[in-house]
Amino acid sequence: MNIATTIAATLAIATFGLVGCGGGVEGTYKLDKAEMKKSMEAEVAKLPADQQAMAKLGVAMLDALDMSLELQAGGKLKAKTTMPSLDKDQPAKTKEQDGTWKMDGDAVVLDNGDGKPTKCTKGAGKLSCDPEKKGTPGFVFIKS
Repeated sequence: MNIATTIAATLAIATFGLVGCGGGVEGTYKLDKAEMKKSMEAEVAKLPADQQAMAKLGVAMLDALDMSLELQAGGKLKAKTTMPSLDKDQPAKTKEQDGTWKMDGDAVVLDNGDGKPTKCTKGAGKLSCDPEKKGTPGFVFIKS
């Protein structure tokens, strides 16, 4: 899978939402753009030189992407994603989605009802979520 496909998949995941988590992790989390950029740039570096320019464009789009997760008491999740438009004359698109979260051992599981729960590892003020597809970067969120 090339990085352009990876970025498209990442943005698609962002668009369709993330949901769920549990116990003591309640709060609002924002996408850790610096960590995500680092992961994506590492993937770009693995690509053949002729594919890197397009992939770098996708990495640059990450600056304009905003994602947040609000893990509420009682297992409710609110996800908000604002994605840039590829057309400079069009405004960014914002999508809000509700879902659920729960603890599964030490993991936080987000569920937006699409049948594909996302498993996240809880760290110090951080959630590191598994990628949807192997070979793509996962999402990292920092508690704000």
